[in-house]
Amino acid sequence: MNKRALVYLGLTSATLAGAYLYFQSLPPENAPASAAQEDVARSLESLSIVDGNLTTGSYSATVRQGQRVQFLVHSNQTDSLIVEGLDARVPLPGNQTTLVSIAANAPGTHAIELDVSGTTIGSIEVTP
Repeated sequence: MNKRALVYLGLTSATLAGAYLYFQSLPPENAPASAAQEDVARSLESLSIVDGNLTTGSYSATVRQGQRVQFLVHSNQTDSLIVEGLDARVPLPGNQTTLVSIAANAPGTHAIELDVSGTTIGSIEVTP
């Protein structure tokens, strides 16, 4: 048999074996999310606040008790976001976007307000 043909056959076999091992090491596409990911509400909405007033639509989320609610807030002024029933206070530095992450530990509907201006920017409904 031709030496060149044997070399090509060997290289092809090695390439196919490498490709097989690579694809076997990839996680399956339908792999279940980790426990940390399942405790987070799925949507990540972005809110904009200018001079203490909401310039985007208000935020509304319904989550199960024990999940985390996450959304982004950009404020041109320094303020704090408060969710009374969930005992959450998140500082909002001026001219920055802040990732707000709140544990939804108490059932009920909780208003989300700005501390300085008192503006209501949304609500979180926590179901048992």
